[in-house]
Amino acid sequence: MYDNLIGAIQSIGTSEFYRPLIDVAKREVAADVEWVVRYSPHVPPALIHCGKRPQTPVSVDFDMVNKLYDEGFYRLDPWLRYWTSYKTAGLVTPDTLPSHFAKDDFYSALKPFLGDMDVMVMFLPAFGGNCVALFLEREEPFDMDERATFLSLFPAMLAMHKVHIQNLMTQTWLGAPAERSAALQLPSAVQIRDGAGRVVYESESWLSVRKQNPGFARAAEAVRTKGDGKSVKTELGMFHVDRMDFPDLWGRDLSVVTYEVNGKVRSSLDIDKAIDDFEPTDFTPREREMVRLMLLGNSNERMAEKLSIGIGTIRNHRKRIYDKLYISAERDLFSMFLSSLNENA
Repeated sequence: MYDNLIGAIQSIGTSEFYRPLIDVAKREVAADVEWVVRYSPHVPPALIHCGKRPQTPVSVDFDMVNKLYDEGFYRLDPWLRYWTSYKTAGLVTPDTLPSHFAKDDFYSALKPFLGDMDVMVMFLPAFGGNCVALFLEREEPFDMDERATFLSLFPAMLAMHKVHIQNLMTQTWLGAPAERSAALQLPSAVQIRDGAGRVVYESESWLSVRKQNPGFARAAEAVRTKGDGKSVKTELGMFHVDRMDFPDLWGRDLSVVTYEVNGKVRSSLDIDKAIDDFEPTDFTPREREMVRLMLLGNSNERMAEKLSIGIGTIRNHRKRIYDKLYISAERDLFSMFLSSLNENA
């Protein structure tokens, strides 16, 4: 196993780190598709890496998934809701997610672009209340032994992740900026104080915001007293405080406060209500039900079963819906749905 860690260790502090890190897991547990996503309670998710096994027959439209996220689909993401609700590191699977996170609807809606796959997610806490989530997905369900194997890798992967984050912090905050893709995990407005309360570092973004907002320094100091791992939303923005060690730079037990502007993340959505509100043209009651089922990822066969009508009737309804909307494919319908979410946000 130790040989498997070499690539990740050599990539610490670079924009490529999470690719060899997730390769550590893929050498132990076979997967068709992998994703690395940065989640934050303050800003929209950022896709750090995605890929699929070259020989896999699975068809994944990465470009469309990225487009959907850019257009706001993250508001339906149960994994984002999990992190912002619990901020708990470790391995999470669909059957261990809280039921009210609507994971089934989320994956049904993505089925045209991702296929029907099982998933395991490892959450690695980053800085400022953020995390990096490693996704392994496969058409064949993961068994309990594979879940246990992935979980057994968590301590080693978490340790390398922490060293990577600290390395990025050193590069970004001490005058040697990391590549943009590598710095995705780092808030830019940062102040660090030592154990005696003395300021040892303030980023340029921090100084700029403090200069523009007279009450900024007072708000930051009030947040500092809240304790480690706390996020506080104020009128000025979102503050987060952490305790960290940089023994080679400033010492141990440092107070690190980050700041990000409010309002970048739109609230989560109830997919049922969102679909109910989606009516780009006048639909008949049957067409409306068809649109609902299509947006939830149902096949023609499944819709015929649910509506107790024939496959031919389903195809005829689908054609009339497409004609009314001047579209030619289910993906076009889904894109229209996402656009409606943006308009109504």
